[in-house]
Amino acid sequence: MSIIAKITGFFRKNPANLEDAQLNVHNYIGKFVKQDYIDIGESIAIDGRRIIIKKSEIIMSVPFEAIIKNTENIRVEDFDMEESLRLGREWADRKDVLEFDDKGMMIR
Repeated sequence: MSIIAKITGFFRKNPANLEDAQLNVHNYIGKFVKQDYIDIGESIAIDGRRIIIKKSEIIMSVPFEAIIKNTENIRVEDFDMEESLRLGREWADRKDVLEFDDKGMMIR
């Protein structure tokens, strides 16, 4: 390995994992999520290492570690429901906030 490749690799943010994450996001969005064969909602977003699930007015944030299977539907095992509901509410509150820079331009 050349010294340039080593230096470039040092400053890069783990490109293999980044590409995998970008490709996998599309595999998790817009699918029905089931727990014990019961529909708990539809996946609508990814927030870090958690998947955001919405059913009616309820929004949950379920950790990726709870996912058992991701095919046509996503199957999840048991997870902390109270924490998921709390984090889901926090995500919903955060996503509805507009941020502006010092010149008044919208950031997100």
